[in-house]
Amino acid sequence: MIVFNTTYLVSFEVHDVWLQWISCRHIPSMLGTSFFKDPRLFKVLVDEEHGITYSLQFSSPDMAAMQQWREKHRAEIDADLWETFGESVMSFSTLLEEIN
Repeated sequence: MIVFNTTYLVSFEVHDVWLQWISCRHIPSMLGTSFFKDPRLFKVLVDEEHGITYSLQFSSPDMAAMQQWREKHRAEIDADLWETFGESVMSFSTLLEEIN
């Protein structure tokens, strides 16, 4: 199993709109690709003067599924965030592999 983690720094000015967007639009869009399941949204417990930090995680079966998602959906998903929030939300993604 692979965990797809995206960390967001959300400016205070757009926070409430972003929280609604992530819950009602982004997470359903990601699940709709059928490459992900089990979304988990966390607030990162750090003091940040520029906004609030969140981590959004999805489970994906393997690296092949991640590669297919990147090729088919990543550009569209990234564009939606940028077009909706511009520089008010910064993000980066990492892949995690569970160690038993």
